[in-house]
Amino acid sequence: MTIRFLNSDDAIDYSVLRKFSLYESPYAFSDSFEDEENKILLHYQNEIQKWGNPLEAFTLGAFNDLNLLVGFVKFKRDQRSKARHRASLHSLYVKPEYRGKGIAKMLVTELIKIVEPIPGIEQLQLSSIVSHISLIEFYENLGFQKLGGLIEKDLIINGKYVDAWYMVKHLKQ
Repeated sequence: MTIRFLNSDDAIDYSVLRKFSLYESPYAFSDSFEDEENKILLHYQNEIQKWGNPLEAFTLGAFNDLNLLVGFVKFKRDQRSKARHRASLHSLYVKPEYRGKGIAKMLVTELIKIVEPIPGIEQLQLSSIVSHISLIEFYENLGFQKLGGLIEKDLIINGKYVDAWYMVKHLKQ
């Protein structure tokens, strides 16, 4: 398995996997397939673009031995001047047939390894929807802590309310 930054050459593969992820795992994301299905390739090229020096945003991809994209995770630093010490980890996804092989952990671990030395970023935040496939324990094992209380009725997915936990990992500076 290879973990690397996605670039514009990966946009087609990413767009296919992104749409599939939203269709296959609607409870894993705050975005929806319906919101995504009509986006054009240029949108995905911009979405995965690595930018900033130091880095402000990027998308990592996991590639199998045949160099096929099987997972991804995204990072974005808060752009507001009062919140520059925070950044978000979001949109973690691994194709079903590759789950249970440590790929999600590799993606998140690599993201943290890249983000931790960026000057001024003290917190890596995320939200995790509470469902039958909750990743809360997964994130806790990687050093994230629940932030505040349970957010009840955070989203409506397929006509049902779902709750969420906001989580944070304090980075070493």
